[in-house]
Amino acid sequence: MTKLQPNATYYVTVAAKNGTTAGSWAKTVTTKLQPNAVATFGTITAKSAANGVTVSIPEVANASDYQIRWSAGPNENRTPDRWTPHYTPWSSAFDPATRTWTLPGSDSDLTSVAYGNPIYARAMARNTYFNPTYVRKSAQVSAWPTPTKPVASDLAVHFASYNVLCSGCETNGAPGWSTRAPAIASTINAKDPDVLTVLEASGLSNGSGSAQAYLDLDRRLPNLQLVDSSPMTVSKSHQGNRILYNPAKYTVLDHGVLAGVKDYEVYPASSAPDTNTPWAKLQTKDGSGTTFYVVAAHYGIPSSSYSQPRKTLLGQNSSQLLAALNRVNTPDASGKRLPVVLGGDLNDSRYPEDAIDGAQPTLVRGGFYDASASQHRYGTAKTTYNNYQPPSKQADDPNKDGQRIDYILTQGIRGSDEFVNNWNPGTSVIPSDHNMVETRIHVPAVR
Repeated sequence: MTKLQPNATYYVTVAAKNGTTAGSWAKTVTTKLQPNAVATFGTITAKSAANGVTVSIPEVANASDYQIRWSAGPNENRTPDRWTPHYTPWSSAFDPATRTWTLPGSDSDLTSVAYGNPIYARAMARNTYFNPTYVRKSAQVSAWPTPTKPVASDLAVHFASYNVLCSGCETNGAPGWSTRAPAIASTINAKDPDVLTVLEASGLSNGSGSAQAYLDLDRRLPNLQLVDSSPMTVSKSHQGNRILYNPAKYTVLDHGVLAGVKDYEVYPASSAPDTNTPWAKLQTKDGSGTTFYVVAAHYGIPSSSYSQPRKTLLGQNSSQLLAALNRVNTPDASGKRLPVVLGGDLNDSRYPEDAIDGAQPTLVRGGFYDASASQHRYGTAKTTYNNYQPPSKQADDPNKDGQRIDYILTQGIRGSDEFVNNWNPGTSVIPSDHNMVETRIHVPAVR
């Protein structure tokens, strides 16, 4: 019996028949439907979908309506909530088809594939017949939108980025460079990337008169070679931002430093020098002619003297980088630019403490793709900045997506085969206060 209403009185009687012979009616029963409080949720699930996620919920006893909330942020109670929340309309609980929803991602709220963010969702149920103001909430679930699948026939490149902690910058009893350097090299050599961006490989490697740390590191990496080993006209702390490559696989066609990426560690902005942001133009030796740019970026932590939020200033660094890169990577006659791979420490976690105009979102809005939006993710539940904590103390983030300030981003390259946060380097010495991140991508042959 359908279309019954709570609190209305109904009279019900039944009769039966055998063939064509009808029996008598039973005694009439008088009943009044009594609504009850909405029950608790069972297990709800979230799965990847094309540019979104699909959420399914079990039936909730005594529910009259359901609704879903979703966003790219895990904390809906943050005030103000910087992640734009979305809600489905309330839908009837009496229709089983309404217990599965596909929630779309979008660029405007950082939920589209390129940002590499999971979408967090929770379901809500109510019984408007019992208490129209009370809403029961489910546990939060999350999933990543289905990542872009790389083109397998394009040039395979194994790329890594590592902030190795500058020599002389060690704190909290961390050993010096001469002790850490073998562990750093061991971590890199064990993974054997084709191209590597290193950050903070600066400072004297072994006391007064010794070589800079990036030169010492270069000697310890037999399969890699520095694009540029000469001193840079920047502050000492930025000397160690460098690019290394496998000379058996690539030729360096050109290299330089991006101009205008400001170091907001210095206040005021009129006095802020450029950071050392090297770039290199590499061409594969496999005969395909595939050529691409590599950029090593390390944004400084902005001075607290600035009135703008930290994220806003780091977003400005990304805007400056995009403008400088476009001056170097000029379009061809058809308007196409060469692909770009950027590795670095952007000093900006993905969570929007006070703004959503930070370093990574600005780059993605400028055409980059976060390589962590990958076919396979490893170690990404942990933060990329380990604060010199051993692996045993690097806990998974309860939201399943660790803070990241170390990034690999690609322009003109969509998707990656895998992305790894090397939270456990397997060395007896902790190499750095950051983990090495790496990805496997496919670079198209754009000419």
